Amino acid sequence: MKMLAALRQRIIASESGDAQRGYWRAVATLATGSFGSQVVGILSMLVLARIYAPDEFGSYTLFFTIAGMLSLIATAKYDGAVFLARRSSEAAQLAMLAAAISAILGLVILAFAPFADLLLTGMTRHPIAFVVLLAAATTSGGVMAATVAWATQIQEFGAITAARLVQALLGAAVSIGLGFAHWDATGLILGFVTGQVAISAWLIVRLGFIPHIRRFRMRAARARAKRHANFPKFLLASDLLNYASGNLFALVTPPLFGAAALGQYSLGFRLAALPLNLISFSMGSVFRSAISPQHLAPAEIPALFRATFIRLCGAGLVFTVPLLVAGPLLFRIAFGPQWGPAGFYVQILAPFMLIRFVVGPLTAITARAGRQRLDTMLQSLFLIACVLAIGIGAWAASFTVMLIAFSALQSLVYILYLAIGYRLALELAQPGKARTS
Repeated sequence: MKMLAALRQRIIASESGDAQRGYWRAVATLATGSFGSQVVGILSMLVLARIYAPDEFGSYTLFFTIAGMLSLIATAKYDGAVFLARRSSEAAQLAMLAAAISAILGLVILAFAPFADLLLTGMTRHPIAFVVLLAAATTSGGVMAATVAWATQIQEFGAITAARLVQALLGAAVSIGLGFAHWDATGLILGFVTGQVAISAWLIVRLGFIPHIRRFRMRAARARAKRHANFPKFLLASDLLNYASGNLFALVTPPLFGAAALGQYSLGFRLAALPLNLISFSMGSVFRSAISPQHLAPAEIPALFRATFIRLCGAGLVFTVPLLVAGPLLFRIAFGPQWGPAGFYVQILAPFMLIRFVVGPLTAITARAGRQRLDTMLQSLFLIACVLAIGIGAWAASFTVMLIAFSALQSLVYILYLAIGYRLALELAQPGKARTS
């Protein structure tokens, strides 16, 4: 009996080791492949910053912010429910539900195109094009989130990596080409939308999603929507709060400090966050899939949480320390003297970027624990911190002061999120304490 027990323990340990190795292989696949997208993004920025002016980057950032918010709404967060599915067919149908809602919202936005001149007076030079592109960005953004979630759940990490590379290459090519043709900020916007549409279409075809579309039934979709109602009820509000806290600057900076200030901030932050976001996406996607009931026993979650945290800290320091030490110098060398302020802004935000990079992927633990309400409460703190920072900056009449306050306050909230997330991981490991949505 003792020999059998020892053999069983060795088998369990071997299987656990295989699972851990598989986890880090998946992370490596996404991170290594994402390196190509990172290189494309950085090289394209070196060109785009010399073609488009800071105020044009500011206009593009405004569109990007609105489109991003609508894309979050578009899926009603049912793309998050994909990770709780116990069968790949169920995961595909949940992804299809999210994509269908995205298409409907895109059509609703498109219906406002005839009234664009009236609704967007003074906001853009091309109101009708703005609405049409916004509809396309909203639908493709929602479909992309749905298909990427499904690909992640069925562990098709190679397809995700290839799709991201296609998106980066195509988006950069379109933006650069239109920039040389003397387009204004619309060239940047069109590049972004083209890349997003391409990645959505590519994943649908590559992953064989079309048969699942044919099997989609409205009655079954309504039943699934009702069963996972906590996602739109709580996580949608949570993600919108998080998005608003990170992007409210794009809405308030132009009237307070000018479009050029927003352009400097957006280019600097986007470029500096690019490698961090790609690695964070890789780690977060695999972590979210790994802690799914389909793939990992609850008792193993705390160890995986700790291991992921340690590796994120190491990777984050590699990218943020140079920005903290020599941000302005690096940006002046790379983009020219006019972009020096962008490097200074990144230098201020470097500590916050590190903390966000480390904690962000681990926040998936709240959905796994069925604590959507708690997640919404935590996300509301990000928005409160952002509003406070904007108030401080407006009172001081200084964009720099606003960034310092933002970096400090947001970092404190992320540290609180980390502590609560680890506590949830420990609770999941204790039988009878885990909750599901």
